[in-house]
Amino acid sequence: MDTNQYMDMFLDESHEHLQSLNEGLLSLEENSEDVSVVNEIFRNAHTLKGMSATMGYNKIAELTHEMEDVLDLIRKEQLKLNEDIIDTLFKCLDSLEQMINSVGDGESEDVVDVTDLVAKLSAISKGEPVSAASPAKQEQSAGEPAPAGIELTDVDRDVLHQAKEGGLLGIHVRVTLADTCLLKSARSYMVMNALDELGDVIKSVPSAEDLEQEKFDHSFDVLVITASDAKAVEDALNSISEIEKIETEIVDPDAKSAAPEPAAQPKKEEKAAPKTAPAAAAKPAAKPAAKSAAKAAPAKKQHHASQSVRVDIEKLDTLMNLMGELVINKVRLEQIGQTHRLAELTETLEQMDRVTTDLQNIVMKVRMVPVSAVFNRFPRMVRDVSKELNKEINLTIEGEETELDRTVIDEIGDPIMHLLRNSLDHGVEHPDEREAKGKPRTGEVGLIARHEGNNVVIMVTDDGAGINADVIRRKAVEKGMISQEDAEKMDDADAVRLIFLPGFSTADKITDISGRGVGMDVVRSKIEALSGHVDVETKIDEGSVFKIKLPLTLAIIQAMLVKVQEEMYAIPLGSIDSTINIQPTDIKTVRNKEVIVLRGEIIPIIRMEETLQVPHVKDSDEIFVVVVHAGEAKAGIVVDNLIGQQEIVIKTLGNLFAGLKMFSGATVLGDGRVALILDVATMMQQ
Repeated sequence: MDTNQYMDMFLDESHEHLQSLNEGLLSLEENSEDVSVVNEIFRNAHTLKGMSATMGYNKIAELTHEMEDVLDLIRKEQLKLNEDIIDTLFKCLDSLEQMINSVGDGESEDVVDVTDLVAKLSAISKGEPVSAASPAKQEQSAGEPAPAGIELTDVDRDVLHQAKEGGLLGIHVRVTLADTCLLKSARSYMVMNALDELGDVIKSVPSAEDLEQEKFDHSFDVLVITASDAKAVEDALNSISEIEKIETEIVDPDAKSAAPEPAAQPKKEEKAAPKTAPAAAAKPAAKPAAKSAAKAAPAKKQHHASQSVRVDIEKLDTLMNLMGELVINKVRLEQIGQTHRLAELTETLEQMDRVTTDLQNIVMKVRMVPVSAVFNRFPRMVRDVSKELNKEINLTIEGEETELDRTVIDEIGDPIMHLLRNSLDHGVEHPDEREAKGKPRTGEVGLIARHEGNNVVIMVTDDGAGINADVIRRKAVEKGMISQEDAEKMDDADAVRLIFLPGFSTADKITDISGRGVGMDVVRSKIEALSGHVDVETKIDEGSVFKIKLPLTLAIIQAMLVKVQEEMYAIPLGSIDSTINIQPTDIKTVRNKEVIVLRGEIIPIIRMEETLQVPHVKDSDEIFVVVVHAGEAKAGIVVDNLIGQQEIVIKTLGNLFAGLKMFSGATVLGDGRVALILDVATMMQQ
């Protein structure tokens, strides 16, 4: 089978199932009595097993099969969940993730040796005295003369009794495959899947493992508990090709043996009929409801499938670039229309402008991904790290439905991971220490996302010890990052921001969690590379808040075009507070720095000529100032002229201009000229 065409689908769906398994296990750890969660985890493991077996990844299939066995015992309450089982299942997920990632990179699935895990899961399955039919029994049953039927254990009878009380039927299904059937394991898998849709398969002879490995002749027996009747089971299986015969029998748990006599085989259908009748009479409402639900479900699924399509991100990038070219040409046409005063062209362009704006909005929305795509991997990480640190920490997530551009989503995972690890390691104190301070033993760490205008704000909060500004000052002076004099002048808020300097660390001992002196500077540079901004607020013994502000998208933005002598520059509109005209006399000097006073606020000014090292040509009576902000700080950028607001397409400058930190990119204007886009945050730091 050519698996290449299915590879992307397999990888995507595998990661989705692994994520669901992770979330399910975390939920199960909180509440081990929740049977619905166990069922959900079991279904995910079952699907993952089927997918990997179909793709020929036997190691992945083997591990998921053993997980499935353990989960099956847990959901049937034959095995009591404990910390050891949870930890083992988490280790399985980590191994599965490594194996699937390895397969995705075109390498072998043997990247992890799972022999020990498989052995441990197998031991857990067999370690309980009430485990379901043992392999020995199943082998023995399989070896009896056909039709062997199914031998019921006391556990099976209990399960069937409970089902009977709940108005469900136990149905023994014997499936005989055609002699010409080549892929027996595939057919048996399809049968099991079809029966899973109708109810719960509680037993098969031979075992599921033997069916997968084709260790059977041409027939096998399955015991299923379902709300449907025998006919519905037969109808569901009749749609599968290469099946020669399907025989069903209602199983009564109070009968001596569920194995039918060989001679009674032809009468099996007659036997089933009278047994089905009273059940149908006793529960008249249940059956039609179950049937209609079974019929309605596929229709609903089909409807859902038509609602979404998986699209490769490269295709969206191409679509975005084409959209950008369209915007550039639209602006060019507008300029031609204005220059030649062509009324007809202007009217058409107004219509075109509306269409391109709508098209642009749709392209943007298509690229948007909820931040849950990043957030959902953190609950597991917090669990593991807090265990490692012997701390009690509760993670709360808010606003995970907030959407961000896909390119931003791909990049923000690591910075948030750094900030969370920092809060877990340095922020939240040990339970005893918290108790001594009068705080609850369990620390609270929050991950919050929300929209603010054209930006998305992501906050990492904790109720820990906070950051001591004096300690930061002292460490910074010790490392020679600032002078003692500067440290004394600095207020607490600015002192705390020193943690973002390269190589800064307050950790006395290096741990695997944090404290290697890389982290906060990496966080800042990554966020700034995304045209974002990161800041911190802290209070001693109350906790800290790290705030990341990111643009919604990085491709097409609104900008103010300005002129410095003959050159044009673009300033992103999101960074602009206002534009003002001032007289030369309005500029004052404070501590050798030029400032202006605007509505009672002192704002430092940046002369673009000096910053760009352009020779000064002439003084003018009127000075244009663009007031910009980065975080809480403000500055006034002095320019020669204001051209106006325009939609611009951001193009990266490439490696050749990597050293020019003052510019975040360039844009092609309507007349074909190139304008550099100013990076406001970097300019204000210089």
